[in-house]
Amino acid sequence: MDRQRRTLLQALAATVGSAATLALPAAHARPARAADFHRAVAADPLLRPFAGVADAPEGLASDNPLLRGRWPAELRGRLHRNGPALYERGGERYHHWFDGDGMVQQFAIEGGRVRHRGRLVQTAKLRAERAAGRFALPAFGTTVENPLPLSGADSVNPANTSVLEHGGRLLALWEGGSAHELDAADLSTRGPVTWRDDLKGLPFSAHPKVGADGTLWNIGTAGAHLVVWQIGADGRLQRAQLGAHPYPHGMVHDFAITDRWLVVPLPPVRFAFDNEAREGPRRFPMDAGQPLRVLIARKDDLARQRVLELPPQFVFHVGNAHEERDGTVVLGYVGAPDNAFLDCGAVALMRGERPLPAPAGTCIARLDPVRGTARVQQLDDAVEFPRVHPACVGRRARWLVSACGAPRGSAGTNALLRGVQVLDTETGRVQRFDYGEQAIAEEHIVVPRPGRSGERDAWLLGTVYDARRDATVLNLLDLARVEDGPLAQAVLPYRLPLGFHGHFRAT
Repeated sequence: MDRQRRTLLQALAATVGSAATLALPAAHARPARAADFHRAVAADPLLRPFAGVADAPEGLASDNPLLRGRWPAELRGRLHRNGPALYERGGERYHHWFDGDGMVQQFAIEGGRVRHRGRLVQTAKLRAERAAGRFALPAFGTTVENPLPLSGADSVNPANTSVLEHGGRLLALWEGGSAHELDAADLSTRGPVTWRDDLKGLPFSAHPKVGADGTLWNIGTAGAHLVVWQIGADGRLQRAQLGAHPYPHGMVHDFAITDRWLVVPLPPVRFAFDNEAREGPRRFPMDAGQPLRVLIARKDDLARQRVLELPPQFVFHVGNAHEERDGTVVLGYVGAPDNAFLDCGAVALMRGERPLPAPAGTCIARLDPVRGTARVQQLDDAVEFPRVHPACVGRRARWLVSACGAPRGSAGTNALLRGVQVLDTETGRVQRFDYGEQAIAEEHIVVPRPGRSGERDAWLLGTVYDARRDATVLNLLDLARVEDGPLAQAVLPYRLPLGFHGHFRAT
């Protein structure tokens, strides 16, 4: 057996072992909170999207949502979104937002019309628990009693974090297991993707980056190993590399690319699934006083890497990165002083409580991989889900789009995201649109206008939950004039669970 294959098998074993640690018997299992949640949601309409959906294979569909404004005839394509959606089974309710089984939404836009489809991803986990009539497999933030035996990381894969169309495939993505391929025509599940037989089951994470040449880069973590994937524009595997993970058992959620580098934030948060009390803050401890580490590794040789340090911060999401002429790597990300939302906020939502505002803001770090220096500046606050123009991924991008919280000084009690903003990273100027006190804004995606090449020649597509209508609304805005609000809207006749990430594919 050659050395590379031995290393791959060791990484796969570590992945299986990581899943198995979730299955340890609970010493302090917490009671289900379904009744508590439903009492709370009756009094707080903004919590309704966290009720989730039932396990219905046919899903949701609307061919004629209520259209407002004018949907441009030249806008043609599919917007897909993914997120946790099934939270209750057998009278039990998950304890953490990130545990719900994934549901992919499709908005098909053509000829001024919008159609919606939504279906749960039919994973091995979902099928096994449907047959068992209960939550029977380990979950990220919920201790499950008497779990079924595991056969690998994909036994617990909910496919609930992101979605991407690439190389003719529609992929539903999760943090720690395989991508799941779906049929773009009807969102039926084709099954886990095996890029190569000896790579079966290795983590293919939820935040791949597609560069200007169409190459897809992705990462995964397996114990002491970092897996780097390189997929061609045709959807075929070009290369898979394994390198040393500089912060084993730590959280790695997102990353960025430049022309030469992979840039991976490593917040000082550990997964402590084997603690005696494994829910709440002890499950995801943040090491006090430890820095935010940033791994910079050569795309063509993972052994050529350096770890730089920034002040202590927690990071979920990266906006973009690029290289300056002098070799400095500029990284934009959303940083928070602690991991309170991961530990507490996402748990509170499942109980029927609204968390306090997360003080996360856009940070711009300047990293010198040669001299080993690093410094950071924060430009705003109360933002999440940063996105840039797709042609700027890995290159200089001036305009950064994010979902945002309430404007400073505004009245009201909505501490969730409720607007969209465009940040000029050169001047710090912000343009924003606020959907209002009774709205929850989700990620907004940059969609280039056909035949235009300018960074601001683009629309924004984003979904919002409107509590006044108890419905999800798809919004189209002009990136250059976001403060004017939606140019057009499609109001669904139902609400969708709040999701995480999406992707637009022009047709």
